Amino acid sequence: MAESQAKTSAQGFTKKQSSMITLGSVLLIFFIAASGMSLGFIQGPMLEKINAIDMFSLITTISTVALCIMTPIGGRLVDIYGVRKVILYGGALCLITNLILPFASNKFLFLIVRFLMSLGMGAFVTAPYLMAPMVVAPKDVPKIMGYLTISLAVGSLAGSYFSNILSANGMLTIGVLWPAIFLVASMALCLPNLPQQPKSATVKLDVKGVILLSLTLIFICIPLTFAPSMGFGNPMIWGGLVLGIICLVLFIMVEKKVSSPLIPMYLFKNKEYTMLLIITFLSVFYMTAMNSYLPQAMRQITHTEESVIGIFQLPRTIVQLILPSFIGIWLTKNIAKRTATSLSITGICLGVCFTFLVWFGVHMPVWFVIVCITLTGIADSFRAVSTTPAAQQLLTKADIGIGTSLVGFAISLSNVISACVDGFAWDSLRLAHEGIGGLTEGADTIFLIAAVTGYLTFILAFFVYRVMVNKRNKAAEK
Repeated sequence: MAESQAKTSAQGFTKKQSSMITLGSVLLIFFIAASGMSLGFIQGPMLEKINAIDMFSLITTISTVALCIMTPIGGRLVDIYGVRKVILYGGALCLITNLILPFASNKFLFLIVRFLMSLGMGAFVTAPYLMAPMVVAPKDVPKIMGYLTISLAVGSLAGSYFSNILSANGMLTIGVLWPAIFLVASMALCLPNLPQQPKSATVKLDVKGVILLSLTLIFICIPLTFAPSMGFGNPMIWGGLVLGIICLVLFIMVEKKVSSPLIPMYLFKNKEYTMLLIITFLSVFYMTAMNSYLPQAMRQITHTEESVIGIFQLPRTIVQLILPSFIGIWLTKNIAKRTATSLSITGICLGVCFTFLVWFGVHMPVWFVIVCITLTGIADSFRAVSTTPAAQQLLTKADIGIGTSLVGFAISLSNVISACVDGFAWDSLRLAHEGIGGLTEGADTIFLIAAVTGYLTFILAFFVYRVMVNKRNKAAEK
């Protein structure tokens, strides 16, 4: 009996099953990061190859919105069908479209395939974070989050590095396909070891909510994408934004009435959980500035070599390889209280980093940029390891799927909104002032936005969220 118990994890899985699912989760996160970074670099050359570079912004926006829309839907599907079926069907859709994408020779076919690939990925993007509490005891969840954070960093670097090399050597097809190996490996590890879950009799998919959420994001994000080129005063731009706001109001009204809402509004009655989502949204707002516009600024303003741009995030990645494991162990002693400290550190690091980058110009040394970006590695390590376990502590078992997915949705939504805001700032200032001056003003404005969101992260984490956690802890002690 004792021997049997020793072979079984705290959550009913055998140690072998727990190890296989954990490794599968790590590989799934690696695929998501590597595929995203590879496509970020290779999509432009692929579109040039089929004479569709004019659709770059539209395809990027639509694929990002699709990922964002599908994140909360994926969480609800987990509650209805279980994580195994979501990984199976979402993974199959993502894998098939990934294999088709390099051979899409028509721009509209490319758009459709890219859209479907994002839908498939969005379905399982938070699955690794849902599997962690399934296979380990709650106190060990931060350690698993540390592993996932490390995998995310390695996947991002690998995607960036190999896509640069493959693109430079004309091997675009391989550049798109190679991350799929890790998706296949992840499914092979997870699917045999995850339990079959019967369809929920109480939770239903809120179709009206899906439609209204989709329309809200489409009507808001696409006009913001085209505002710089069409002019912000264009009636079509304002018309789209007004329709987006109307759809948002209708979405909230519908979600309050349906029995199984896509996003349960009652979750937001928990002020601590809501504040955690807001802080998460602000703490990742900088990513568009770092991943898209900083490399562009280095190319066009300081004329940095492509080989250097491909590895300027290397020290940041090294930090993310080392730090998360230690943070995970540290967090296990008091997840709620130390999450507030972690997010405060996140905000300070981001604010300081982009405050220095606000002075970006033609004479900005590359080593200084690298030092600043390394601070974001510290910030991301503290944020990524702490937010999901802290959120899961505040959720009931019935809401664990959608509640965890809303953390991912906050990140996806932040990426969508930041892409629109940063794109508007960059294009508006670049077009308003020709040459290096306009480019510099655009870059500095984007970095200022990132600095402000970093400091807001610190203010909310230290002065609001920390107080909420202390109040809850004192109430529990009584």
